[in-house]
Amino acid sequence: MIDAYVHNAYMTTGISSLSPLELVIKLYDGAISFLNKVATAIKGKDKVSKIQYINKTRAIVEELLNSLKVEEGGEVAQNLQDLYTYMLIELARLHTSESLDKVYHIQDLLKTLRSAWQEIRQTMPSSELSSQRYYVKAN
Repeated sequence: MIDAYVHNAYMTTGISSLSPLELVIKLYDGAISFLNKVATAIKGKDKVSKIQYINKTRAIVEELLNSLKVEEGGEVAQNLQDLYTYMLIELARLHTSESLDKVYHIQDLLKTLRSAWQEIRQTMPSSELSSQRYYVKAN
């Protein structure tokens, strides 16, 4: 019990110290990881786990969608909004499908977006990382 408490406190502290950009990258990492688990569940014919990990992936994509600053982000934010909406539709379709191709397609989209955000992170001065100049809302 105490170990779980320490772990949760550590994770909360670690996440709360991230910049908005770093948090977005972490969200992509989580969604990509959950899609790996969806693929494993499909291969193992484990429908319960498949649905569980699809739902976790959906929650992350919904968070990414809800965090967009569409008014300020212009065309880039609008394109992200459209892409996240597309992913949510495809994830909903996965509930009744056993398509590994669909899983990998969504995962490839997330990997491409993650790579783009990672590139931005690497080129941005650390003093600007905590600013809210991205297309996402900071808490």
